[in-house]
Amino acid sequence: MLEFFRLFVDNTWNLIAEMAPYLIFGFLMSGLLFWLIRPEAVERLLGKPGLSTVIKSCLIGTPMPLCSCSVIPVATSLRKSGASRGATAAFISSTPQTGVDSIFATYSLMGGLFTAVRIVVAFISGIVTGLLIELFCNRQHQNQETPANKVQVSDHCTSKPQHPGLKQSLHYGFVKLPSELAIALIVGLVLAGLITTLLPEDLFQGSLSYGPAAFLIATLIGLPLYICATASIPMAYALIAAGFSPGAALVFLIVGPATNTATVATIWKIIGPKATGIYLASLLIISWTSGWIFNSSISFQAISNSIQGHETSPINLWQHVFGIVLIAILVFGLFKQKLQGAQKVSCCECIRGLNYVF
Repeated sequence: MLEFFRLFVDNTWNLIAEMAPYLIFGFLMSGLLFWLIRPEAVERLLGKPGLSTVIKSCLIGTPMPLCSCSVIPVATSLRKSGASRGATAAFISSTPQTGVDSIFATYSLMGGLFTAVRIVVAFISGIVTGLLIELFCNRQHQNQETPANKVQVSDHCTSKPQHPGLKQSLHYGFVKLPSELAIALIVGLVLAGLITTLLPEDLFQGSLSYGPAAFLIATLIGLPLYICATASIPMAYALIAAGFSPGAALVFLIVGPATNTATVATIWKIIGPKATGIYLASLLIISWTSGWIFNSSISFQAISNSIQGHETSPINLWQHVFGIVLIAILVFGLFKQKLQGAQKVSCCECIRGLNYVF
């Protein structure tokens, strides 16, 4: 038992130390994006229906550091601000799958090739999902969406918030964002440590690694999980180490962040049941197709060697230092969140705060 606990702690800490430098850099980039992107530009770009709006929505959403939790109120705010159904769906689809923090974290554990594929698939899934909803849902609702049916916001809520300065942006990158990710990331790291410790390397073989059965397992694991793009990375890493094919891990990384039950319930409310059905069907088809293409074109041995390289290479001193800093950032974020947790804000304040993200 003592040996198991020691091995579990070693495996979990190695994952933390591997991810820490890239994740901290991702927090920094998230703060800079928070500073650079302005809300009025987003409202102007996403207000009109059409393919160009869907593409713009994906371009904005793919690098945006919003997890499965925070993308829900932001997407709702976008929809109420006049974003089309297709643009809203494209944003919800592409945004939680990636983000600058999760991009760097993916690179730290999975390598550049897997990271590039993940970004491309997130972008494509957003475009396809948004375009299908634009084609099959927007037209039938256009005549019903009169000004009387749209959400009304009082005058004192429509004033433009002051754009955050560099200090507020760094606070977002190193305090607010880590506080939102902390619990999910810690749970993901602990689960990844358990999977790495408990599951043998040859657990998933044959059809359980490559075939439809592997994709089904990945879908069943990821579909109900309320897990963000960053927290899902160590779990996918551990599943590959246990024999999961790269394509099956990719399915998990697409389905987990973008189709959890809370997200689906929100989508149902803000864009309607038909659009929600198209959203789910599109993501499942795209994830399975992408996984099959990935397995057909990328050698499993190449990804496996990368995983084994991480396991056998010693952790440098600077990685341990970054790991300690990352834990401190997450704990501080949770502490600040707990202090502010009892405070409730009005609808107007929520909208203003969400606008700051853009």
